[in-house]
Amino acid sequence: MAQLLTCAAQGNEHYTGVAARETAQALKTLAQAARGVAASTTDPVAAHAMLDSARDVMEGSAMLIQEAKQALAAPGDADSQQRLAQVAKAVSHSLNNCVNCLPGQKDVDVALKSIGESSKKLLVDSLPPSSKSFQEAQSELNQAAADLNQSAGEVVHATRGQSGELAAASGKFSDDFDEFLDAGIEMAGQAQTKEDQIQVIGNLKSISMASSKLLLAAKSLSVDPGAPNAKNLLAAAARAVTESINQLITLCTQQAPGQKECDNALRELEVIIHFKSSYE
Repeated sequence: MAQLLTCAAQGNEHYTGVAARETAQALKTLAQAARGVAASTTDPVAAHAMLDSARDVMEGSAMLIQEAKQALAAPGDADSQQRLAQVAKAVSHSLNNCVNCLPGQKDVDVALKSIGESSKKLLVDSLPPSSKSFQEAQSELNQAAADLNQSAGEVVHATRGQSGELAAASGKFSDDFDEFLDAGIEMAGQAQTKEDQIQVIGNLKSISMASSKLLLAAKSLSVDPGAPNAKNLLAAAARAVTESINQLITLCTQQAPGQKECDNALRELEVIIHFKSSYE
């Protein structure tokens, strides 16, 4: 379809015709696949949604080919090029809707939306002091971190299984993220200075972004397992979640009450030892 747009915009009749035939063949394959997905689902609403979205793609593509034909008849015409671009954008939107009708895809979208909504808790200037002891807050954060990290691994594993597995793994991941975020906010309330609190919130935002990227990578791989570099992108996204979680745990440990005082005392002791040894 991209080739069709390019050739039509350039006024190349031969390659526009070739691209139009290839687009028609791809649409035929899409129609067969959509009917197969609709027939395999037990949810009539989902089946109708798949067929309706596929029909929108077919109708939009027919309009796109017609606009490409008109663009060839008037090369360089600004209005014709604009209509071609608008129709192409509509077809792209219809294709996205069609993909989102695949089993498990909507569940991933729901999980992504849930993470986005939960992350709005971080859009504040300051957080109230924690009502828990540091040890209790840290213990809950460590447990929530372990759960979220495990859920991230389950999302990766689910991309190799059935669509229902990814749906379940995505839902669990978003639930664990929400609990982790609450534990992280509780830990931010333990911060002794405004600067320390800002650092914790910044790390939580990084984890939120990494979590969303993980679900997006899982969604892309499940739609097209053979896509170039898709598996590597998913693995990298999973590593980013783990690394960002570990960074937060390390940061919170360094901010423990008395930790800075101990570090300062150790540095002073090292200076004294070095000073004494220089005179011996």
